[in-house]
Parts: sequence; C-alpha cells; structure tokens
Amino acid sequence: MKSHRSKFYTLIFVLLFLSACHPTHFVVGEGPQQHRVVTQRNKFLLLGTIPIGTPPDPNRMSNNAADYKITVKLTFLDVVLNVITFGIYSPLTVAVEY
Repeated sequence: MKSHRSKFYTLIFVLLFLSACHPTHFVVGEGPQQHRVVTQRNKFLLLGTIPIGTPPDPNRMSNNAADYKITVKLTFLDVVLNVITFGIYSPLTVAVEY
C-alpha cells in the first residue's frame, strides 16, 4: 500500500513541474527588430495563484517599441526557488525582445 502512495505522489510531483516548463510567446506588431532583450520576474505566491508586486510592463520594457516579442517562461532559477519554498514563492521570468 505504501509503494502505491509513494508512486502516486511522485507522479503528481513530476506532473506539476513538467506541466509549466514550456515558454509562452506573444508577438506584437512585426516582432523584434533590434534583438535587444530585457528580462524581469513576475512574482507569485502559492504556486502562482496570488500575484505579488507590480507585474512587468512590456511597453516599458521595450522602450515603447511598436514591434516586440514577449516570452513568459520558467527558468532553472525559478524552478529552484519554487522547489526550495515548496511552492510558496513561485516566480516566472518575462523576457521582452524588441
């Protein structure tokens, strides 16, 4: 009975961490033109359910460019912080390429 529980918890643990490993991209206008990248963290509590602080502003990050690409992803450091705090603090990295 214990081995079934430990397998179940291991599966849930792996699924939780693999479900958000892919980046999400948003292209605004024609996409990046100068290929400059600015990154900031979007901070959350409790596995991303409660936002804290001010979220990154893509317009300000791109110096009000008309064409840019936003990438939201979990970096290795984001995952480490999430694991160390048991999901209490779970940041995401927002990169704007313009």
